[in-house]
Amino acid sequence: MAFLTGDFHPAYWPMFSPARYTTDKTPAAHNAVREAAYARIDRVMAFLDNLIGERGHVYRGKRSVADAYAHVMARWSVKTPKPYSAYPHLAPFMTRMGEDEAVKRVLAASNA
Repeated sequence: MAFLTGDFHPAYWPMFSPARYTTDKTPAAHNAVREAAYARIDRVMAFLDNLIGERGHVYRGKRSVADAYAHVMARWSVKTPKPYSAYPHLAPFMTRMGEDEAVKRVLAASNA
């Protein structure tokens, strides 16, 4: 959970809120901040992919709240040049999570 809250989630902040990371308010500067964030996002996605590994889950090979949290944030990667589908362990993890009935209900309720 420390990785998810302290590294994974914050890696996306510059992508979603680039104005927080520069005093230059031009669209070009905001795009530069977003572009710079993609490398950090790739690093945390690769770490998550390795963490999931062959076990198929974030924590000790069994489903936990960490899977739900990781699923939400990994979905954001579709807004980057390298989406979750590009990672060998993360792609099947995301498919399994997306097939879960509870996840389907939550996504339908949020109009995701």
